[in-house]
Amino acid sequence: MKPFVKWAGGKRQILNRINVFIEDSIVEGSSFTYIEPFLGGGAVFFDRRPNKAIINDLNEDLINAYQVIKSEKYLDLIDTLEEHAFAYKFDPDDCFYEVRSWDREDGWPNNHTDVERAARMIFLNRTCYNGLYRVNSKGQFNTPIGRYKNPTICDKENIIEIHNFLSAKDNQIEIMNGSYEDAINKANDGDIIYIDPPYDYEDDDGFTKYQMKGFTFEDFIKLKETCDRAISRGAFVIVSNNATTKVINLFEQDPHYKIFYDISQFSTLRCINCNGEDRRTGKEAIFWGIPNSIPFPQANDMSKIIKLVMSDEVVLTDKQRACEVIGVTTIRQVAYYLSALSYLKYLTYNKKFTERANSIRGNEAEIKKDIYFQLMESEMFSIPYHTYKLDKKVNVDAIKTEIAKSNPKMAESTVNRRASTIRSWVEWMYSIDKENI
Repeated sequence: MKPFVKWAGGKRQILNRINVFIEDSIVEGSSFTYIEPFLGGGAVFFDRRPNKAIINDLNEDLINAYQVIKSEKYLDLIDTLEEHAFAYKFDPDDCFYEVRSWDREDGWPNNHTDVERAARMIFLNRTCYNGLYRVNSKGQFNTPIGRYKNPTICDKENIIEIHNFLSAKDNQIEIMNGSYEDAINKANDGDIIYIDPPYDYEDDDGFTKYQMKGFTFEDFIKLKETCDRAISRGAFVIVSNNATTKVINLFEQDPHYKIFYDISQFSTLRCINCNGEDRRTGKEAIFWGIPNSIPFPQANDMSKIIKLVMSDEVVLTDKQRACEVIGVTTIRQVAYYLSALSYLKYLTYNKKFTERANSIRGNEAEIKKDIYFQLMESEMFSIPYHTYKLDKKVNVDAIKTEIAKSNPKMAESTVNRRASTIRSWVEWMYSIDKENI
């Protein structure tokens, strides 16, 4: 099973990288919903084949095609595509431009059935220049015909396989045609959101325009704010985009230490061009937003935090080495401990030690003392700590109550994880206090 349309910015080239972050976002034994707000061709979605998913795109023609394939009309779609393929074989130009002109007719799209519109979308995608979906200011498809000798207009077997997957009784696949906010706002604790918005380009001063309304950097800022809220509800967020200066800065900057994004940059081919020799090497980034990291990092073992502070700075950007240094097995665990360093003001968002960290890094006793006094300044740690000193027991129920007060909509599992971290840190504080800090 593979995407039934070609799509600009498709993720087949970096699927393995994205899958690493998805796998590390899956909490063992949990039931999660996979959410993709900018679906496009769905390369990641079809590769993952999740049993529970919410898929969305603002493109009405594209989502109509997904809905038709899911429905019992998929066989009619195959028949219509085969008719287009037959006509195209005899006169490609006349067939292409006649079908392309439909959205210039009075009454569009109501003058065509949903099956006809779906077939048009797939036919044009398969025969237009480089499969590039592009519209003019009136919302009319305006990509010219491509020069293909024998394009695959109807991939019957693939459409049938996609239909069987989308319509399977054991699967819960919700298809939406709305804003990305509507899709992301459905995310709850433990859900995984993969976001592939229009790409920013350093030298082109803007985002690629696939929709009539376009997508600006101001839209990207609002997107990140929506992602931040989803993370605060316990969802994992994975965003891919070009590694431009302003996009990197957007995800690095959080002066309030509330949301932590792990950032990975890498080189890739990034240019729509039918001639492979003309494709340029660009730099992409994956931003991984991790729930329960800040303000209460899910990094219970304080000794691991101290080991990271004592280690070489290169470990901060080499996750495999970091795994070895602190004795964990997954990238997600490393990310949690890096977020703990950020919470304790030891780590900048470009993965460098802060001046505070550098001033004490060579002295384990000073690191312990600094952490101890930082936590004592926070009521969330100091109050249960003083209770522990009196009762020799951490009052976990009281901690959960306080956490729930800060966000009444927080899932119980999120409350439990944050309470576990606070208890572990409070117990560590008591052990340090006994050393006469």
